[in-house]
Amino acid sequence: MAYTDHCDLYAAVHEDGMNRVIQHIMRQRPSWFNYASADIAGNRELWCQQIDVTKDVIKFANPFFTVMPPFPVIGSDNPMVMTGFCAQLTKAMIDLHPGKTISLPGELSPPLKPQRFSLQFTVCGGLVCPTDRELEQIPIGGTPPRSSFASVSHEQKYPPIIVRGKPLCFCLDVFVVGRFELTPGGLLLGRVEGLEIVDIKPERLEANLECYLRTAVNVVLRQKLAIALDALALSFPLLNMGTITLTPTPNPPVPNNPAIEDDQLKVFITMTT
Repeated sequence: MAYTDHCDLYAAVHEDGMNRVIQHIMRQRPSWFNYASADIAGNRELWCQQIDVTKDVIKFANPFFTVMPPFPVIGSDNPMVMTGFCAQLTKAMIDLHPGKTISLPGELSPPLKPQRFSLQFTVCGGLVCPTDRELEQIPIGGTPPRSSFASVSHEQKYPPIIVRGKPLCFCLDVFVVGRFELTPGGLLLGRVEGLEIVDIKPERLEANLECYLRTAVNVVLRQKLAIALDALALSFPLLNMGTITLTPTPNPPVPNNPAIEDDQLKVFITMTT
């Protein structure tokens, strides 16, 4: 059966091409994949992993990190005590059905099911572990002594203290299984069906980390990687004789649109005049 038996136009992208694009974006826009507090981002020796970038990132002084606020230490108050962190996505790869590139862990029930994709990525990160000397700067009793002229009815708020040090870095290998679908609102959307972190103990710690990462992946898919069908459709005049409109072919007559098979993401398009 020809690819265009039930449609007018056919397009496909191979997983190898998708992975090349992913690697290029990671090197061209490192701040999309690396997050840290200012004290870590500004000191290369404190990064959990060194970052490979293109020459343009250096030339135009583009940021390596997205700078985020440090984490508060639970229980601290006036002044609030905060500690730095580092979180980096160091590897990302996609594998389309039948799934010959990524070896899925047993928890995700390999082999990869039809019309599914898998992801493998490595996350490295760590929280700053302050030295005893850093901790000694924290006022005993919580609030520094107030001046005898201070108002009793309005307690002064002191600026937060950020404890310094080197993050205790670790790396996790994360595996994801998902599918693409067309939403009723006209979006091409990736959905996560399963996520697994390898060999984390205890089980509840692993469950918490997996829940957070699954939430993060779904948020990125919904907020940044959803593609409006308008981007796959267009209309244009043809020699003043009419208008040609290209739109995604519905399911049916095409069994799956988009389709994930043969290591490719396929799209089928109908042409009307």
